Amino acid sequence: MRFKFRLPLLEVQSLISGYGKMAIIQGVSLTIEPGDFVALVGPNGSGKSTLIKSIVGLTNIFEGKVSFQGADITSKKPEYVASLKLGYVPQISNVFTDLTVRENLEMGGTIIKNSSQRKKLMDQVVGLFPILASREHQKAGYLSGGERQMLAVGRALMAEPKLLILDEPAAALAPKMADQLFEKLSEIRTQLGVTIMLVEQNARRALSLSNRGIVLIQGKKAFEGTPEQILKDTELIRLFLGELTV
Repeated sequence: MRFKFRLPLLEVQSLISGYGKMAIIQGVSLTIEPGDFVALVGPNGSGKSTLIKSIVGLTNIFEGKVSFQGADITSKKPEYVASLKLGYVPQISNVFTDLTVRENLEMGGTIIKNSSQRKKLMDQVVGLFPILASREHQKAGYLSGGERQMLAVGRALMAEPKLLILDEPAAALAPKMADQLFEKLSEIRTQLGVTIMLVEQNARRALSLSNRGIVLIQGKKAFEGTPEQILKDTELIRLFLGELTV
């Protein structure tokens, strides 16, 4: 009998990475399967942003390997990683402020060569974020914080990603706007079938959306499991997460 083994969508193996000569990520390994919603949580300074930047080619990798859909993307340039349909939404500087909302979305879809497919994606994005349609000709620099984050996510979706990695998209947003954004992320996973990896300081909120959580502390993976396992482990919360943000 032959068994078919499905490769993970993303695989990180014994990764050591950082900036300059300084290693911040210390031997982290993880996998993300198609359809996952993975929350990457941990205290400030634990290396969460550095880890995802290492995945998309924005840090120095000293040891280890990163694979996406079976392809080795270790230390590959961000534009090459993006061309493989791995989307990344950074926390800041995530839109072109001097371009209009529509121009930002069009920039996100430049890797899609079929014009009818680009139109379909544009309709899909403005259907998901109706506010962007009403702001179509407004420069992104004049959007509110929440609108700008929605534009950043929408622009990433224009490239039709298989995996979408987001770095604290709700940072500095009002609670109501953050809730709306989180609801949209759930829709992106369930309705569009996009796998999501979310870095979020509000650990409880992030875990409520996810099917799996990874706790990072001082650049090392401290724990991995279901949201229920993490939230019920009082010792884990005390040692690694402190007081979980409600």
